[in-house]
Amino acid sequence: MEPGSDSAEPTEAQALPLCATVSPTMWRRSILPFLRNAESFLRRRTRHVTGLATRFNRLVFFALDLVLWSRVFRSQRGPIPVELPLRVLKRKQVEVEAPVLHVSGLHGDVAHWDDGFAGVYAVLFENLQVPDVLSPIRYAHPAPAFRGVYLWDSAFISQIWKTWDRDVAHDVSRVVVHLRDGDRLQHVVSDLVASVYTQPPLIAWSLARLWEGHGREEAALRLEPLFPALCAYNDWLYANRRLANGLFFWRHPYESGVENAPRFSSRDESVFRDTTKLAAPDLSAYVVLQNEALATMARILHRDPEPFLARAADLQGRIREELWHAGDGLFYDRNIDTGEFIRSRTIASILPLWAGAAGEGQLRRLLEHVLSPEGFNSPLPFPSVAISDPDFSLDMWRGPVWVNVAFGALQGLKRYGLEREASEMAYRLCDHIYRMFRRERRFYEFYDPEEAGLARLYRKKGNRWKAFTLGVKPQADFVGWTGLVNTLVIEQFAGFHRENGRRFVQPRFPPAAVGKAYALRLPGQNLALDFCVLGPDSVRVTIRTPTQCVEALVAFGERAAIDPPSSNHEIL
Repeated sequence: MEPGSDSAEPTEAQALPLCATVSPTMWRRSILPFLRNAESFLRRRTRHVTGLATRFNRLVFFALDLVLWSRVFRSQRGPIPVELPLRVLKRKQVEVEAPVLHVSGLHGDVAHWDDGFAGVYAVLFENLQVPDVLSPIRYAHPAPAFRGVYLWDSAFISQIWKTWDRDVAHDVSRVVVHLRDGDRLQHVVSDLVASVYTQPPLIAWSLARLWEGHGREEAALRLEPLFPALCAYNDWLYANRRLANGLFFWRHPYESGVENAPRFSSRDESVFRDTTKLAAPDLSAYVVLQNEALATMARILHRDPEPFLARAADLQGRIREELWHAGDGLFYDRNIDTGEFIRSRTIASILPLWAGAAGEGQLRRLLEHVLSPEGFNSPLPFPSVAISDPDFSLDMWRGPVWVNVAFGALQGLKRYGLEREASEMAYRLCDHIYRMFRRERRFYEFYDPEEAGLARLYRKKGNRWKAFTLGVKPQADFVGWTGLVNTLVIEQFAGFHRENGRRFVQPRFPPAAVGKAYALRLPGQNLALDFCVLGPDSVRVTIRTPTQCVEALVAFGERAAIDPPSSNHEIL
């Protein structure tokens, strides 16, 4: 008899009781939800007990990864695969092939761009997690060592997935909302533990960037279920993280994501500053971005955006007036009781640019620091502490470059129309990281701002617990935000974006790209783009879609339409 026919003899498995033959469908529909609910209950009710169990669990996984894979088997592991055929992608419900970049030129080594660009997507896919006991929604680990759903990591990871697969990008952000604790979006949720803190509030910003410019109907369908929770989280921040002067504070340095920065702690974290009295320029800027994002969503959903815009404008003014140090020409944390500035020249000092909080005179002063080699214009730009600051060191948030806040600083330059400066600094950022990947076959959490390599970098030197659990160097296979270099290629250099349902390119290649050709394939968009950079203000662009092939000669920052005007394109 053929297997599966009605008259076939029952197999040994078929003869077992029903409870012994649980199908994958039954597992997904019945058992997984039960386990998720049980785990959620334990996370909320037994934080201390489960915390101990989870730390042991994480330690076991870390030991296996660090000792077995990173050390014993590393020499036997081949390079990270950079080809991702659809049969592999479909294992995680990814339905479209990854974008592809090919760079060519008569002068200079450019092969590392192809390799690094593909490597980002390979590691990004590797770190994507399918629905499991933790979550019924796909989510992303920033790196194998960080086994959880992290708030601001997820916001940035979504921006890397955006041009590859918008469905995945949406899942990666919305899962943070799904795992919220009351109205608070949690810093991290993993295994049986949940954080009592929040983290930089960038999920609304990420979701607004993901859906702004698309058709109203599709955008509204995706955002409507999330909007009430995001509004409630915004109100929660105003109720729980707002000072009497209207600015915002971090409950603990770990909440900021930049915990061992000199503005907050000693290098080894043996001493922490009390942040509850400090009006923080970075958190205040993030809340501006959140309100602007909620205003964007409100317009899409036919709601009133004015309350959010009013909050954003009010907060911009308060940052401008209260956190500006005229003598130094930077924004600083400021003690609400004493009025004292914490005069530590960190990346937070320039992040108000991202939120549009700098006045005209303040912008000129900030640019002195941003464009100075002694400030934030190091060979690999945007160190986490200014190069000439006395507290600068090559230890995590005390000097190394982190791509997420560098990305934010670049967005700030663009916001103020400084496109050429943004493109030049972004190009150096991408080139360095792609070059490092080609040499080491790894992406990392943070990078040396002055040299290629890890030799000079440390992780909270002197902190024995961190050395034991996470090692003394930046974590590898990290694209939680390092992968934003691909987003810069697509959005900054190619200038691919949407407006009112239509697609455009707006090339912004810096002088270093002159003489090179960039072939960019975006399968998720059914689109191929070729850019030949003829000069600083001249790019020949070829646009190929299933229905057309168009060639145009454009200047720096000049826009070229991919889609023709149509009555179907609704203005949002």
